[in-house]
Amino acid sequence: MLFEHRDVTVLINLQRLLLCIALLWCLPLAAEQKIVSINIQAVALEQPSDYFVTLLKMALDASKAPDEQIELRFAPYELSQARWIYLLQHESSDTVIWTMTSKEREKLLRPIRIPLFKGLFGKRVFIIRKQDQKRFDPITTRDQLGELLAGQGAHWPDTRILQLNDLPVTTASTTDSLFKMLMAGRFDYFPRGISEAWFELAQRPEDKDVVVEQKLMIVYPTAIYYFVPKSNEALAKRIERGLERLIDTGEFDRFFYSHARTKAGLEQLEKFPRRIITLDNPDLPEETPLDNPRYWLTLPGS
Repeated sequence: MLFEHRDVTVLINLQRLLLCIALLWCLPLAAEQKIVSINIQAVALEQPSDYFVTLLKMALDASKAPDEQIELRFAPYELSQARWIYLLQHESSDTVIWTMTSKEREKLLRPIRIPLFKGLFGKRVFIIRKQDQKRFDPITTRDQLGELLAGQGAHWPDTRILQLNDLPVTTASTTDSLFKMLMAGRFDYFPRGISEAWFELAQRPEDKDVVVEQKLMIVYPTAIYYFVPKSNEALAKRIERGLERLIDTGEFDRFFYSHARTKAGLEQLEKFPRRIITLDNPDLPEETPLDNPRYWLTLPGS
């Protein structure tokens, strides 16, 4: 029995030695993991920015090397779109933002020309005061819509698009300010993308006096992209490569159609068809890949 006990002890010690050697062998591999840190405009993984943060992480994971680990670093506080664009031009080389494209923005920054919402940002319904639906019921043309006043963000490309189509616009610096102005009667309608309108109202249950207008939708070609500094072509290519892989595998569409931001709006449009008012977008860059059907969602009548 004594011999057998010693034999077992030797075997156990040998196993422990082999385990230690294996662990030591793995240590250099772990140490060689390269952490790729990327700054993003979101302050946390929370609504409404979670769509863009999650999709970006998916794209970066799809394009990373086997020895790389992706680390997204959140912003310490909220900034306006104009401020983010300035930072990417002058101060922050490893930063990604997401915003609607325009000729000016594509001159200043490097766009990754894959529409993150498949063009839904150019299909816009109106948030209005509940009692005002009757004012919109007879509208069928752009000229009729032009008799009312829209509210938009001061630095949003949408503002200029409405103005170029002779639609009167007043502006504010934040979405929250625009909701307050609408409820105070300072303008008549607040155009929001299909991926925004119902989603945003669901996040604002206290605003019981505003609703989505029931019958109209304005449509113009545009896209929301990821943008990076022009100096960081490697980051742009990394994101582009990852998004293309997500499209190829079907992961992009699965994410797009299942996310709360898009799902609610698409379900509403399917239930309640709308009258379309088509607008021009003179501010759309010529390089926009409108002829690539894998990037866009086409809705009936639009």
